[in-house]
Amino acid sequence: MGGNGSGQKPPAPGRGINYWNNFAVNYFLLVFSGAILAVARFFPIDRFPLGFCLFKNITGLPCPTCGFTRSFCDFANGHWADGFMLCPFALLVFAAAGAMFLYNAAVIALSAGGRRLSWPERLRVTPKIMVFLAALLLLLLMANWVYRIARGLA
Repeated sequence: MGGNGSGQKPPAPGRGINYWNNFAVNYFLLVFSGAILAVARFFPIDRFPLGFCLFKNITGLPCPTCGFTRSFCDFANGHWADGFMLCPFALLVFAAAGAMFLYNAAVIALSAGGRRLSWPERLRVTPKIMVFLAALLLLLLMANWVYRIARGLA
């Protein structure tokens, strides 16, 4: 017993509860982004039909994310031009998944050595910047949709 009244052992010196919470989040994001990249790289997408798009069946138009999976898999397999021509917005998401994997791998590796990786104050994302980024991503998704419709891609 730790003497803190809760019946739990106190955390090791220098590794409080926030450390383990952060580690769990970083580990989850590392596994999640790694799994997405691995599936995109090794899933034989050309052998499986990619399902039913309710939006396309109702409107006759591709949905805003039509072609996204095929494009993402093209990027993961090094077919950059094919992926970009199919769905340019997917390149941004692919790059974000790769960056998420590398960042969380670095955080975990450094924390194992007792070091921290932290952002400089000028790079911290405020709620105002988060709203701007969300609006920008939505605008890019809509631009991608217009591109796919204009090119006749389904």
